[in-house]
Amino acid sequence: MRPIKILLIDDDEEDYILTREILASGPEAGAYHLSWCNNYEEAINAMLKNHHDVYLIDYRLGGRSGLDLLHEAVRSNCTDPMIVLTGKGDSRTDEEALRIGATDYLTKGEITYATLTRAIRYALRNNKTIGKLKRSENKFRIFFERTTDPIMITDPGGVVYEANEAALNFLETSLEDLLKQNFSHFYRNLKDHELFNYQIGRDGSVKDMEIEIITASGKTKYCSISSFIQIVQNGSKELYYSILHDITAQKQQEELITDTPAVAEDFVQVMANEIYNPLSSINFATEELKNNSNGPSDPELLDIIKMNCERIGQVTTSLISEVRKKIRI
Repeated sequence: MRPIKILLIDDDEEDYILTREILASGPEAGAYHLSWCNNYEEAINAMLKNHHDVYLIDYRLGGRSGLDLLHEAVRSNCTDPMIVLTGKGDSRTDEEALRIGATDYLTKGEITYATLTRAIRYALRNNKTIGKLKRSENKFRIFFERTTDPIMITDPGGVVYEANEAALNFLETSLEDLLKQNFSHFYRNLKDHELFNYQIGRDGSVKDMEIEIITASGKTKYCSISSFIQIVQNGSKELYYSILHDITAQKQQEELITDTPAVAEDFVQVMANEIYNPLSSINFATEELKNNSNGPSDPELLDIIKMNCERIGQVTTSLISEVRKKIRI
């Protein structure tokens, strides 16, 4: 395993020598490789080249401060972990460093091999976790924007936080107007809303619950809603992520279908259209997996494929059952 590459950014060479001796004093001295930079300009150039795993940034850098360097690095999209070295009792600087984007801070004069290596390991582990979360968020954002299924994010009270274009089209409203309303207002039957809240509160999720919706223009539509709870902001808030499957055409055909093969054929066509939406989601997920064929499998994309395959199976089963019942095949 290659050594962890550390860049110390400090205008005092004695601090560099002391830090090097601290790293060399421990049982895993060979696990770390320390480099040194003593000025602001060379430091920001080195950080933007991403040649190091972690940066130790002294608060004082001649005429500039380590916080200035930290701020510029963050604005320049430097994603490597940064640890700020501050003076004893300088809590205001410590808090400001964390607010700007530092992973951690250490008090100069109190640094030991144990405290320094622990901070480095934590910074690397935390940075790896954040990287995974960002990649996951990016994939969800792509799915959120591209899918033809309506997706909404609400809180337990029904306040709408976000909705994709498909949801706005389904509800026949704009995002600006939707954010001013409560999603419960779109339920035709408020008992359905109460049942939804009860089930998700009890189980943490809701799967394929059929509800009637009154759109902003007054139209009645049918959908099945699947939702799960996401805990955010250090556990202080719950959000409901909901996918709405538009089954209006299916419900209308179930009501209008007759014994004639011609009408049954129309019914088949409508049901076939119902299969198109989950297929588009599957195509998206498989394309993403193909593009990442050299890496590990992505459980989120596999979940998308599984969910939409199940939906196609349900629609197909319903299609066969209804056609056989109505035209007595």
